[in-house]
Amino acid sequence: MSEAPHAYDVYQARRQRLRERCAAAGDAAAVVSRPANIRYLTGTAPERAALLLTTHDPGADVLLCAVRPGARPEEGRADEALRLELL
Repeated sequence: MSEAPHAYDVYQARRQRLRERCAAAGDAAAVVSRPANIRYLTGTAPERAALLLTTHDPGADVLLCAVRPGARPEEGRADEALRLELL
């Protein structure tokens, strides 16, 4: 029986697919601001957050938010591979 993928691997794979689509369109980056899309790509959706995703460096993805994710249980927990910047 195979092991289920870790949730963070799923979020990283989703961001990689978006990164590839943006690169194919000639875009250098994407800014995601809709909470449902941020949660889909990161595992969390803090209020007033935005995700900056670059096409050239997966390690440069940044979750910008006013409060630290996870402050409220319903926000979920952010993918640990993301850089977090509090505004």
